[in-house]
Amino acid sequence: MEYITLMTILFCHCIFVYSFKTLQTHQSIGSVVDVLEKTCGKSFPSKQRILNAYLHYEAMTDHTYTYSCVTCGYHPVTVVMDLHKKGVFSMPVISIEQPPPDYDGKVNVDEFWESVSLEMVSRGLVPSNRQNPFVVRPSYHNWAPWIGPHTSGSNVVLNTEYNKINQPRHPNEAAEFLITEERLTDETLKLKMEAVRSLCKECGIDSKGSRMDLVMRLRKEMQDRSTYDKVFSKVWGASGGWAVVTCPCAVVYGVKFNLRAESPRDFADLLLSMKHLPNVTLYDFARGLATHTNIREPQSLPFSPHEGRLMDATEENIRLASAGHAKVSLPWLATKKPVPDEGGHPLTGSSEHYALYDRFHEANTKDKKDVLRKIELVPELCGWVNSQCAEQLFGGMRKNNHFLNMMTPSSHIFLMRNILHHYNNRRNAKRIDDMKKTLGSGLEIQLNSNGQTVSATAATTTTWTASIPTPSAASGSTTTSIPTPSAAPIPTPSAASGSTTTSIPILSRFQLCNEDCGGMKHMLHTSAGSSVTDLQLNNVLDIQKPKDEVIGVVGTSVLKRLDFLELGLNREVEATIINCCLWLVSQIAGHRGKDVFAVDGYVISTWKQPFTMIPILSLPISCSTATAWTMGIC
Repeated sequence: MEYITLMTILFCHCIFVYSFKTLQTHQSIGSVVDVLEKTCGKSFPSKQRILNAYLHYEAMTDHTYTYSCVTCGYHPVTVVMDLHKKGVFSMPVISIEQPPPDYDGKVNVDEFWESVSLEMVSRGLVPSNRQNPFVVRPSYHNWAPWIGPHTSGSNVVLNTEYNKINQPRHPNEAAEFLITEERLTDETLKLKMEAVRSLCKECGIDSKGSRMDLVMRLRKEMQDRSTYDKVFSKVWGASGGWAVVTCPCAVVYGVKFNLRAESPRDFADLLLSMKHLPNVTLYDFARGLATHTNIREPQSLPFSPHEGRLMDATEENIRLASAGHAKVSLPWLATKKPVPDEGGHPLTGSSEHYALYDRFHEANTKDKKDVLRKIELVPELCGWVNSQCAEQLFGGMRKNNHFLNMMTPSSHIFLMRNILHHYNNRRNAKRIDDMKKTLGSGLEIQLNSNGQTVSATAATTTTWTASIPTPSAASGSTTTSIPTPSAAPIPTPSAASGSTTTSIPILSRFQLCNEDCGGMKHMLHTSAGSSVTDLQLNNVLDIQKPKDEVIGVVGTSVLKRLDFLELGLNREVEATIINCCLWLVSQIAGHRGKDVFAVDGYVISTWKQPFTMIPILSLPISCSTATAWTMGIC
């Protein structure tokens, strides 16, 4: 009997692990059951029952849901925000429970998500969810976003969706609603003709005429909120999609599952729930976000100076920016202010906060002042920040819509938060792996007090571990022991089998090569801050080891052992090696506000005999004049 029980447990565990892996490839639990039944030639319990069992399993697993990037830390300096419109769940708007009269928009995030987890656990204990006393139903006062505990700094977050329909809009926010109507009108044009006619009939509008005639009638009627909700429900579904906050590394920091149509209010809720407001926020309607947030917080004016613009909105500044002649340097993005501002960000020391457009939407605005919200005006952001990372995230996550959108609201948000958690873990694990390849062997990677990866010697560290069970592919528990000053783990993938423990020392002190490198991204400074030992050098130059083994990665260049074995004699250097060295020099100079151009090492060799090429032809046009050399541009 004990043997049969053990085999049953192992079999169920294997199914859960297989389901976990399958969800990461955008396949539903139902597909998993179909494959297993066809493979084994036997009937399994109902798909809904197995789904309930899997949700029960995930709810009982001690996930941390840290939701932070190991590069950007707990408090990102730059964030990208967007809405996944197609990620919805079926929910009649009329069924949403109204909040009590004293509701102030604040929700206890821990209590809410614990209640959602309790529903998932209880599903495995009742015959039907209709008999489940722990069901969480959507309501304005008991519906919370999720933000990582280190990022929020509190168990209280904001959800003010009820004010979308019960609070008159401020005159300065009129543009916000118009823009939303424009988006909805564009989506309505994509509907089939029969769907547009049906929608007109539902709204009491004449359904005769061309597609454009019908859409224009609907647009006019959308000034009425009830008509707007009908159109929104037809185009996108009953709920309002889910809003995300990501860092430029595409790691998700916060997610909010909207009950009603998107508004800058949703993203303001997320930002104002964070312990430290990011210095730079990228959003497809930056003007509306800055206006709405400043109206909600008139005493502090979160987006300032210049209402979140990079410059004062004077005619001269607008003209210069439109012509491409304006630049606004934000040096604290590269190097923290020596004397931080009062209430400044912990990583930059600056109390300035800007709302800028992402590149895809910056040309859509009709306000000429919005030219002062372009990323290209900031040298420290232009070229490296990926403003489309949220869209790229949605590109993968929309593959889950075919099964997530069919779930109940509570199942939808629970599983979506779980999927994003594992997505973050994979990205962070890959980033740490890339760092280790770049740094080489013998170097440790740790987290500092801000949750960022840094390098330190073992002599200056102490070790503390926190055990976190993760799904494994075989029996036994898999424990990841990760040290951080506040017990937050570096997410790591689950082991394939057995019991695994990974221990990473906590950083008590760390060194940079010098203060000039403090703002460099992706651990570029760590190599310069570490001495190369004879053991490391011998390992690199060992001719007995594979010549194609990757030793490190610098920028886009992958250095293999063969590159180092062919360095040459004294006063010679291999061009790939010199390119990597000069690339690092230009990066360090760039973060110090210096514009340095590194000529390709293979091109430099053509300057000598017998080619004797003219060096000036290898330089950018801006450096090809005597004036440029005199001014010190090159």
